[in-house]
Amino acid sequence: MGGADCSGGVGSRRGVKILLDNCVDWRLARSLPDHEVAHARELGWQALTNGRLLTAAEEDGFAVIVTVDKNFRFQQNPDGRSISVVTLSPVLVKLEELLPLIPQLNEVLAKLEAGSFTVIN
Repeated sequence: MGGADCSGGVGSRRGVKILLDNCVDWRLARSLPDHEVAHARELGWQALTNGRLLTAAEEDGFAVIVTVDKNFRFQQNPDGRSISVVTLSPVLVKLEELLPLIPQLNEVLAKLEAGSFTVIN
């Protein structure tokens, strides 16, 4: 898994700089080897609420937050921001349920637009 010093955003040499939200299993990062991935907990951001997390991630140069929090889109609006939000929406929030969504996530990341909000079912 990448560290806090990971560099790059959309179109960088190492892909997209991704922040996994607290509610996402950190092991998901292993399935995104072409990207710079950090987990909120790894950065000491586990206590940040969604709005503060979005701001901190944006300020740290992340291009996208990946979450499983289905309420994130109703609580936060990425419009006008440089950071995007992708919500993975499996039936159960277990790693084995998230892994089949990786191909769709990679498609979204390849076409990522700043400030976008995407749900992957």
